Amino acid sequence: MSRGLRGLRTRLVLVALLLVALITPAAAQQCPDTPPAFYQLLPPNYPCLLVRTCATDYGVCAIPFTVQPGTPCACRAANGAWIPGVCLR
Repeated sequence: MSRGLRGLRTRLVLVALLLVALITPAAAQQCPDTPPAFYQLLPPNYPCLLVRTCATDYGVCAIPFTVQPGTPCACRAANGAWIPGVCLR
């Protein structure tokens, strides 16, 4: 095998390993055993799937599945304030 092809192959392997490392979620991003409480404000980049989501300017929260997408909703912040939002899914 020529030197040029070996170098190209090495680069392709390194790129593939880098992509796998970026795509694989970190251990810190694993979902908790219990789902978050309804209406508890979570960060906008919350990594776990929520069945029904209320999106606000400050984050998201889980809401009952009976709420239809497009319906106004609200999430409760840590200080007790209710933040208005809209049901996304």
